[in-house]
Amino acid sequence: MKPFWWWTQEQIDFYNELGDFFKSIAPEEYRTRYTREFPFELFEKIGEKGYLGAAIDKEYGGLGLGCTGSCMLAEQAHFISPGLGRVLVGNMNGGLRQIIEEGNEAQKKKFLPGIAAGETGAVVITEVSAGTDAAGVALTAEKQGSKYILNGRKRFIVGAGVADRFFIYARTSNDPEMIKKHKHLTAFIVKRSEVSGITTEKINEILAFENVQNGSLIFDNVEIDEADRIGEEGQGFKIMMNGLNFERTNISATTIGWHRAMLNYIIPYSERRIQFGRPTLDQKPNQDKIAHIMERLLLLRDSVYVTAKKWDLEENIIIDASVLKAVSAAMALESAMEATQVMGGDGINDFYPIKNLFEVAKTEHIAGGTVEACEMTLYKQIFKQMPEDIQWIRREIDPVCGAPVPVYTPVEKKEALSADTLLDVLAENYRVNQGLDMTIADIQDYIDADADAVVAAIEGLVADGLAVAHVNKKTGKPDMARASYAGLSKAHPNEYYQYWKEHIDKDPRRH
Repeated sequence: MKPFWWWTQEQIDFYNELGDFFKSIAPEEYRTRYTREFPFELFEKIGEKGYLGAAIDKEYGGLGLGCTGSCMLAEQAHFISPGLGRVLVGNMNGGLRQIIEEGNEAQKKKFLPGIAAGETGAVVITEVSAGTDAAGVALTAEKQGSKYILNGRKRFIVGAGVADRFFIYARTSNDPEMIKKHKHLTAFIVKRSEVSGITTEKINEILAFENVQNGSLIFDNVEIDEADRIGEEGQGFKIMMNGLNFERTNISATTIGWHRAMLNYIIPYSERRIQFGRPTLDQKPNQDKIAHIMERLLLLRDSVYVTAKKWDLEENIIIDASVLKAVSAAMALESAMEATQVMGGDGINDFYPIKNLFEVAKTEHIAGGTVEACEMTLYKQIFKQMPEDIQWIRREIDPVCGAPVPVYTPVEKKEALSADTLLDVLAENYRVNQGLDMTIADIQDYIDADADAVVAAIEGLVADGLAVAHVNKKTGKPDMARASYAGLSKAHPNEYYQYWKEHIDKDPRRH
């Protein structure tokens, strides 16, 4: 894949080096999928190379290549070794951004060099009560002097049983007000060798995780020093959400690698697979599927690396990361289904990685935040970050064609508020937006009055049967209104609302 124009030479060299390295260890990594062994030796080799320090500043033992560098690692690893890649991405995201952004200097010096050197890590969020609802964490952290005592259980932890470092989210308050404000969680980071009481409850067999540890953990009176708390008490949820943006960008980069792997198998395969006397590559349905996979690959690659660059420029990427996670997961599964179909029976056995890619693509709909959770985040952020980009477009009846047309200029002259002017505005809205109510702000575009006065006038029209209002459940006051049929008749004769297009037959026999 060609480098982007904004990549530095250092980043380009890193990208190419990664490709060569993962190709050199591919046979050994593939072997561990069959034996279901965690690839400790390969992880050590990667640690020796310092690749896991891609996003860590050089002063802490990293490579200083930013989010762009970590996405390169995610892509190249998953292109050649998707099983191992899952651990690498999980390790990179094992509290990395949280330490960099929220940790103090002592914590950065303590933990970042170890991550850069290949120390395995795990993010510890999910529980029986906390999955997509990440705020539902029940693991408790009780403050006792300069210590916190943790008790509870975690599940679906990537790296359970093998991780050397845990980034943990625990509940430090049961106050309903604190919970409502999402200030009931606190973040901690610990090395497993420095604490006691953390045990592996079970290892799960997760779809596509043949050589990756995933399981449940027990926390039994685990003592954690206050010095290993990240941020202030009660900031855990905020820290968690900020870290997820980085994680989701990296996870999306993994899907680039999957798409490349699919193409590298299905095209040469279908060139060599003869059916009905010719290669299956010659069949139009297969050609269409290959084209679809290439389309998604190019779209994902552009989107991921633009988002990574925005991150490196310290821009807010919460919308970008949520979009990427949701879209990349959907695209990956669609591509995996098509790749499986191209390869037929060889797409659903273990002798080629297409089956694994199909499985991991489905897993990606859940891991790192479900697609639905990402879309919920995206929906909320639209209103927070894009109010100026999402505006109601005012419409007026055009004097020439007699139909509603969009108008991007303000009303030339607002009317004084009265029952008649308000009813006239509501009637005019019926002409241009027949099935819609008007908000108080919509009405104020036409009438010069404050919101309370408009609400009172609406209540008057409703009492007279001339308007219908939508009442806000919290305030008990109207927040939207439309003219009733009686109100429309009072405002104008029926002919005022009628409209015929010129090309429609005006035969008087039509009603």
